[in-house]
Amino acid sequence: MMSRVFIALILGVSLSGCVSLLPSPAPASVIYRLTSSAQPVAKNSNAEIIRVDRPSANQVFNSTDIVVVQSKQRLSTIAAAQWSEASPIIIQSAMIDALESSREFIGIMPTSGARPVTRLHLSVKNFEANFDKGLKSAPLAVVQYRVTYSRADDRKLFGTQTFRQTVRADSIEVPSVVAAIKRANDTAMADIVSWLERQNSVPQTN
Repeated sequence: MMSRVFIALILGVSLSGCVSLLPSPAPASVIYRLTSSAQPVAKNSNAEIIRVDRPSANQVFNSTDIVVVQSKQRLSTIAAAQWSEASPIIIQSAMIDALESSREFIGIMPTSGARPVTRLHLSVKNFEANFDKGLKSAPLAVVQYRVTYSRADDRKLFGTQTFRQTVRADSIEVPSVVAAIKRANDTAMADIVSWLERQNSVPQTN
């Protein structure tokens, strides 16, 4: 099981002579949302309906934990802080929100009931904060997705691309670390939307 660490503070605790029979209550987790800064725009009359599938992720990222990297071999999670939902779910919602900024695409959930023309699938490679300069220095937020764009009915491939963005946090405080991850994700999502629009401008063969 991955160890849990406090990013904002590392405390040395000594036992006092007073012993309680009841355990001290654990601090309540702070819940963070993955919001999008994309601004909605009016859609073209022939805007393409694209289904955004639930991203695939390994066990490390398939939870509500906020993942941090302490070294190449050691992954941890932030104590008393978590995402509002499992990472693939919030990434999927963020991708649909990002598509609101495109006139050419209408992003939908697979459960929407609409009949999409195309589908978008993301594979989560990185969604973390990397303490590449040590635990006392602000970490580097790293977001990386492998993206596949294909036809919805027969999954004919139109394009695939890897997108990676990094943002240095302002400090080791948890809100700053989360904000850096959000900024990196925002930029990666905007890159994906721009790439989709370029792919869509190329005539597709049957």
